[in-house]
Amino acid sequence: MSGVLASILMLLATIGGTDAALSSVDRPAAVAATPLRFTGYVVDQAGVLTPQQRQRLTQQLSRFQRETAHQMVVVTVNSLNGDDVARFTDRLGNRWGVGRRGINDGIVLLVAPNDRRARISVGSGLTRRLPDAVCQHVMDQVMIPAFKAGQIGFGIERGVAALLGRLSFPGNATR
Repeated sequence: MSGVLASILMLLATIGGTDAALSSVDRPAAVAATPLRFTGYVVDQAGVLTPQQRQRLTQQLSRFQRETAHQMVVVTVNSLNGDDVARFTDRLGNRWGVGRRGINDGIVLLVAPNDRRARISVGSGLTRRLPDAVCQHVMDQVMIPAFKAGQIGFGIERGVAALLGRLSFPGNATR
């Protein structure tokens, strides 16, 4: 990565609201985009989660929805294909219908490791409990350090646990 590009990504991470640049994730160049379909609480197109991590996250998010009616999904993508991470995440959440209609209480946690971008998008029905500043803190203090250490799956699990903890949801087990 060129120094200029690294500087731009770090600047975006600093000023980008709940967007964040992933600064040192070693991944191959983005592969061709494939249609992204909703297949469950965890859609790991980029293949950064182990089967055990996918299972743990799926169980957590399923229980979260059962017990609160709120819905959270975790998505990893190979590439944003040049799209803005905020726009991409919001469109994806809307297209998939994450959260309840009329209540707008869905959460999409998206990671695009090849593009070094991530976002936590929160529906307006939960923004009082998960405001942008909280999501940015989770990104900066919980997820990004793990990503920088090459532990993307662990960072995602910790990020989900932090968000669930902020929503006072019990039993958000992490490793």
